[in-house]
Amino acid sequence: MNHRGFRGRWIPLVLAGVAAVVAASGCSDDPSSSNTGGAGGTGAGGNGGAGGGTGGAGGAGGTGGAGGGLAERASARMFLSGHSLTDNPLPDHVLTIAQSLGKDFNFNEQIGIGSPIRVRTKGGSFDAPDWPGYSTGKNREGSDMNVIEELLSPKTLGPGELYDTLVITERHDILGTIWWEDTFGFLRHYHDRLIDGNPAGHTLFYHSWLDVDKNAPKTWIDHEKNALYAWECVASKVNLSLAAEGRTDRVEALPAGAALVDLVEHILNDEVQGITGTTSQKLDMIFSDNVHMTPLGAYYLALVTYASIFRASPVGAAVPAEINAEPAADMQKIAWDFVRAYYSQPTPGEHTMEECRTFISQNVCATFWTLLNEPGQVAPCQADFANANAEQNPFRWPDPQLKLWPDP
Repeated sequence: MNHRGFRGRWIPLVLAGVAAVVAASGCSDDPSSSNTGGAGGTGAGGNGGAGGGTGGAGGAGGTGGAGGGLAERASARMFLSGHSLTDNPLPDHVLTIAQSLGKDFNFNEQIGIGSPIRVRTKGGSFDAPDWPGYSTGKNREGSDMNVIEELLSPKTLGPGELYDTLVITERHDILGTIWWEDTFGFLRHYHDRLIDGNPAGHTLFYHSWLDVDKNAPKTWIDHEKNALYAWECVASKVNLSLAAEGRTDRVEALPAGAALVDLVEHILNDEVQGITGTTSQKLDMIFSDNVHMTPLGAYYLALVTYASIFRASPVGAAVPAEINAEPAADMQKIAWDFVRAYYSQPTPGEHTMEECRTFISQNVCATFWTLLNEPGQVAPCQADFANANAEQNPFRWPDPQLKLWPDP
């Protein structure tokens, strides 16, 4: 995709609106993220789809078929790439949960506070030579490990062990990152690095969430229920590009944000023991500010992550000493009920590109911009995501416009 040539109608307000949200939330501390100009960066790389073919750009396309099912796993080696919403103690809690339930689990991580996937791969500029972003961020021990080398030939796992699971998230303003940060292209590139090291690997695309008004959470609830569809659509496009190459590896959504909404609704309905009070007092139990988690909230998301990786119930898992065991017990069941229902679908989260254009334009644009308090941007967003020929709209298949970023 030509990052130089496009000037969308809603770029100034996308960047201003997102900057306001992330400034308040602390989710975009990285100076190279798009709210400081990265969205308009230049470069030859692409919002790409391999095997796009020559068919009409507006075609509905297939789904690529990730397949559903709940085949339980006994072991996993996870690499986690994310930002403050997936930072420790999330993976540490997953380890505690897994070990307490007799599972074999180990992990490493790459955490860049406020970063889109682009910063964790290409680096601070679309024009960066090579892939310096893969050597940035906090790791389980130390920082700036070469992730490409670690995924290809792990040095922090046991002898002969390989990573089989990539859990990766995008910055939480998903419509902005899809449009300006090439979420699709960089997610596909990171997934390919996992597969280079382990052809049997599997990627889970972690749904991060925007800021909530703890006094009036309905707007946030409505949006995050819709937003999951956008995260699923990015994974669906990656799967189409993989299927076009005859590959069977796939990317699935990990519906963390939607599971968090489900927990919030249970809490507001007084269905979680040990959580009482006003609406804001209840939500203070899981949100440390307007977007980050308390230890209890982080534990819940670790339950969701564990259940998504292992396709197994976290009920009965150990509860760390610093976490209130009373609500944690209910959270174990809530997490499993949600994850089990999600992955029991025949093709969980898979959508055609026509479905993606329609749902995002008709539903996600409105709730996204309403939550950001920029209602004037709803109509431009709707027009852009409904347009299959818009250069920076990835949701078309076959896709003659797009190409993959080159291998490192």
